[in-house]
Amino acid sequence: MAGNLSLEFVHFKYIGPRQVNYSEKPPPQQQIVEVQRFEEPEIRLARFLYIGKEYANYQPGYWFAHNYFIIKNVPSIEELADNEEKQLVPIEIIIKAFESNLVPHPETLVFALAICCRQDKSEKLRAAAYENVGKICVSPQDFILFINFASRLCREKELNYVTQGWGNGFRKAVNNWYLSKEPLDLAKCVTKYKSRYGWKHKDIVKMSHPSTNSPEKELVLKYVLYGMVKIKADLNNQSENPNNQSENPNNQSENPNINEILKYIQDVEDFKHCEDEVRAAALLETYGFSLEHVPGHLLKSKEVWNSLISSMDIVTLLNNLQRISNLGLLNLDGLAIEKVTEQLTNAEHIAQSKINPASIFITLKNYEHSGKPLTFEKRKIQQAAKKAPQSSPMPNDKIKYALYKAFDLSLAHQQSTNLRYLLTISTNKAMEAPTWHNANMTGVETGCLIAMMLLRCETNVTIATYKNVQEQVTTVNVDKTQSFSNILDILKTKTPVGGTNLSKPILWAKNEKAKYDVFINVVDQVYERCDDSQNTFISYRDDMKLPQAKLINCSVCCSSTYRKINCDKNILTINGFDATVPIVIQAFSQSLF
Repeated sequence: MAGNLSLEFVHFKYIGPRQVNYSEKPPPQQQIVEVQRFEEPEIRLARFLYIGKEYANYQPGYWFAHNYFIIKNVPSIEELADNEEKQLVPIEIIIKAFESNLVPHPETLVFALAICCRQDKSEKLRAAAYENVGKICVSPQDFILFINFASRLCREKELNYVTQGWGNGFRKAVNNWYLSKEPLDLAKCVTKYKSRYGWKHKDIVKMSHPSTNSPEKELVLKYVLYGMVKIKADLNNQSENPNNQSENPNNQSENPNINEILKYIQDVEDFKHCEDEVRAAALLETYGFSLEHVPGHLLKSKEVWNSLISSMDIVTLLNNLQRISNLGLLNLDGLAIEKVTEQLTNAEHIAQSKINPASIFITLKNYEHSGKPLTFEKRKIQQAAKKAPQSSPMPNDKIKYALYKAFDLSLAHQQSTNLRYLLTISTNKAMEAPTWHNANMTGVETGCLIAMMLLRCETNVTIATYKNVQEQVTTVNVDKTQSFSNILDILKTKTPVGGTNLSKPILWAKNEKAKYDVFINVVDQVYERCDDSQNTFISYRDDMKLPQAKLINCSVCCSSTYRKINCDKNILTINGFDATVPIVIQAFSQSLF
């Protein structure tokens, strides 16, 4: 053997099986458990109206598909209603938000109003909500949505109701909405928007039983219930029995207003039942009908769309631009191209519409890419069907130029907040990824768009990028005279690329003793493990004596982020980007929520 091996034996004594005390609790983990702080229901309700949640996180998109509108998401209304001193506060908050014109999704106002009408904690709140139905639900779409919300709340029994369904107060509010309109306006309303959200005007009128002394309004309501055939039959009976006024009090020959209403309704009926595309286009131009009047069998008619373009407002035109292009109307130098460019470059129309510049720019980017990218669900269906993706027409240069000009014109009509902004944009490689919910723009392009909108609107804006030095950022020398492409080029090629840290801009401002009212960070994603921006921001706010300063973290390339248990009320997180995000930023900066 190579050497002596010394072996040491250890002897163990068997003492039997181990006795385990199963009732004994394991030792507690050494960690700090953060207790959630109480937030005032007024703050949470205002937050819901603007961002659809009672906590500070905004995600753009189609909220109906993601269960935003359920009573469990808005407990603040019942909390306030149960407080005798604050029972009318929900209506005050709803009206204030409505009058601000900065609520990105007005459906939240309608839903909150429906909850106020259906809650059973406060009769005063319910009565106040009924009185404001006409004020909040101005458009027929919002009114029908209100009916949908109120009826759904009742069916699902998510609240304990005093009245199950259509009580006197609810019916009175519904009837006031109809009967407060002028007769011709009422006729236009019920013919333009016959149904929405699974409800028809006919269903609503049957449930509410409106009664009026106006023969003109009675005629419109009769049309809603029975249609034009019944009205014509009654008029024929009236002409055959002119002395029988009790059956037909609305004598057409004696009331010129009824003649006007009948003619309007008949014109709409003729248009909706017209099968000839050329004649339908002529009727549309003659009577000035809108897209909402066009029946389904005419929605692919080039003649009809050619006639529609001139009467469209800017918002409707932008929403349907790709649709018009897919029909082939923008391929050649035709009349449609001239009409579209004339509408888009009309400075007066742009000013009157008060359209958000982001909406125009997003439309431009989608048009340059021949439409929006397919959603995951649609791509899945397409792959399952083994269909090749349909090719869209190439974008027209004249339309692109008109969209750029419309974007430039719209920048001049933004509302200034007179606040001091520090916008810090990440320029790392991850920002070249598509923006969530707006995949035809990259993260850095989104940051550039926000920068350009602020520069054109506000007088005190600092643009910066992250730097690979602790507590440092690099300020970018740009101004409001530069174009989008110039600012984007500077961000991409003439600024250093540094590690993203949301606290850096705040620490830099603190070291420089620079006062800012709003900090905006535009990054690809927010990571919980390295985010200490809240503590840094609170420290800056206290040192600078700026109690109303705001911090907005925009995680533009990510659909969601972590949720802080106790988030400061002056901090907002935004995921993704669409045309509503600049509106949310403006509202939050002005302390509206």
